[in-house]
Amino acid sequence: MLIRDFTADDMPQIIALGRQMHKESSYNGLDFDDDTVMDLADQWLSNPEIYFCRVAEDKQKEIFGMYVGLISSYYFGKDLVANDLLLFVAPDRRGSIAAVKLIKEFEQWAKDKGAAEVRPALSTGVKVEETKQLYEALGYEAVGFTFNKRL
Repeated sequence: MLIRDFTADDMPQIIALGRQMHKESSYNGLDFDDDTVMDLADQWLSNPEIYFCRVAEDKQKEIFGMYVGLISSYYFGKDLVANDLLLFVAPDRRGSIAAVKLIKEFEQWAKDKGAAEVRPALSTGVKVEETKQLYEALGYEAVGFTFNKRL
C-alpha cells in the first residue's frame, strides 16, 4: 500500500470512491454531482498550503482510500486547527492499516503547518462506534455531536 498526494489524473477513481462513500452515508438522500466534486478538487489541488489531499493505493494502482483535510484559524483567535473534510476507505479494505496511515499523515501535515489541534469529525453515520474507537486508540477525545434535520 502506498499513501500519496492525489492528482487531477486520479479524479475518475476518486469520484467513484466518492459515489460509494455518498451511497452508504447519511448524505445518500442528497444530490451527488461529479462536476461539483471536480470543481472542489481543483480548489484543493490548487491550494496545497491549505488542503491535505492523500490517497491509499494498492500495488495495482487502484485507489481504495482517500483523505481530504484543511487547515485554518479558529473564528475566535489565531491558533490553527486542522479539520477533515472526508476520510473514506472502501468497505472491502476496512480493517487494514490504511485509515490509520492516512490519519497519521494528516496529523504530521497539520503539525508541520503549525496547527494547535487536529479535529476530525464523523458525519456520515457509517461505523460510528468503530470510528470512535479508532480515533480514541490514536489518542483523540470525543468532544461533541453532529446533528441533522432534513427539510
